[in-house]
Amino acid sequence: MKANINNLLNKLIAFAEDNLMLDSLDAVYALNKLATLVGVKPELEEADYGDATYTELLDELCAAAPVDKAAVTDILLPLPHTVNYYFNDQFSRNPQKAFEFIFDLYAQVGGVASSVSGSDKGYTHYEAGGDGKHFVALPVGGDHLKYTPLSLGACVGTLECKDFMSEDIASRMAAFADAYKMTIAKAAGDGDYYTCGVNTALSAAPVKAQLSDGAVKIALLDYAVPALSVSGPKNSTIREAAKLIKTAADKGLPCVVACEVGQWTKFYLVFAKPTAATDVFAASTPLSACGVFGTVKMDALLSVLEKGTALSTDLFRFKAIYDSIGGVKHGAKAGAALAAELAKAYKAILSAAATCDEAAVKALAEVKADA
Repeated sequence: MKANINNLLNKLIAFAEDNLMLDSLDAVYALNKLATLVGVKPELEEADYGDATYTELLDELCAAAPVDKAAVTDILLPLPHTVNYYFNDQFSRNPQKAFEFIFDLYAQVGGVASSVSGSDKGYTHYEAGGDGKHFVALPVGGDHLKYTPLSLGACVGTLECKDFMSEDIASRMAAFADAYKMTIAKAAGDGDYYTCGVNTALSAAPVKAQLSDGAVKIALLDYAVPALSVSGPKNSTIREAAKLIKTAADKGLPCVVACEVGQWTKFYLVFAKPTAATDVFAASTPLSACGVFGTVKMDALLSVLEKGTALSTDLFRFKAIYDSIGGVKHGAKAGAALAAELAKAYKAILSAAATCDEAAVKALAEVKADA
């Protein structure tokens, strides 16, 4: 039977009114644009989309009238300046709710990955993804920077800024972490910043050796790869972190720099190269060095672990993880079991990505101290 394209368009309009901030006064205008896009005469009518997701509704439309999906989404989403207005208005009252607003909004249209996520002792896995097209302008350290949400699981996003001077990196990181109470990471001297809304494995790593015990404390951490923590009063810590970043660059020791704010401003220098992608683990980001790593979609495996069913052939890429966890019924504890096994596997991958040994890191701190 031939699909009723107008009904499909009206279902999308109804969904957008309920979930994508489409004002009822703009519904006719949006419907007209959609109708023009697919080449039909628009007819506004009530339509019930039931429990269908946006992706399902869009796929149904494209099956009936092949159309550019991105163009449909652009019509139904609010304009960027409208999103910015709502974000800033919400932020003035509740910063956490403001970030939840943009992540939830863009997750509705598939612009943000939104599968299950979990953590174990600070190692956090999230579904890697997001189309990278939707963003807000975020004030950080006197500039408005393009902030793009990528994954709902751990509130992972990117902050577009090509800082490469150590002083600029340290200052920008401290400003972001202090303003938004989130973790921020960057490969020193290269690329954009990555951010997440969780404490990382670095936060939980014990001190292996205290290298400087003044107002600013520098410590070697007991971590999968050589890593330093730098903590203390904000301004002094920024200066010390910047010196360490510069010294590491001068000595040819590439590292990932991260920052978080608790009782003190704290920086981390993690000496690891990007980890390789596998069938389970996604391509590395700066957050990966901090133990916040992306995976492929894990819903199907989680369902198997919850029910204790056998692993089907189409899920063979998960066999090693499934075998390690055990094929019993885990029920409500399946998420924790999966998180622990993923963390164990990822620690081994991260360990293999070390760019130097602990002796080199200790020497680095000593050079900085003598500078």
